[in-house]
Amino acid sequence: MTIKLKQSTASQIIPVGPFVDSTDGNSELGGLTIVPGGIYLWKAGASSLITKNESSNATAMTGGIYRITLNAVDTNTAGSLVIFIHPSGSLPVRVECDVLPANV
Repeated sequence: MTIKLKQSTASQIIPVGPFVDSTDGNSELGGLTIVPGGIYLWKAGASSLITKNESSNATAMTGGIYRITLNAVDTNTAGSLVIFIHPSGSLPVRVECDVLPANV
């Protein structure tokens, strides 16, 4: 399932995870520091990844799940948006989103 986002819209919060320990592949990690520079975005048609533009860190929720906030720059391209996050000590996480024109 992809997460639906509005194009060029600020303050869109989405869940990411679960982040689990890279050693045992099972233990949920709730104390990670995930900074914007460690959150990579691939926008539809792009030839490379960019870092998340919105300036806040990911916030722990529960069970290794975090929430991240995306801004209008992060969501300015309609189509697929894939988020990649791989903090130290955790297995990598990938989240697929679909950015829709704001009037849809």
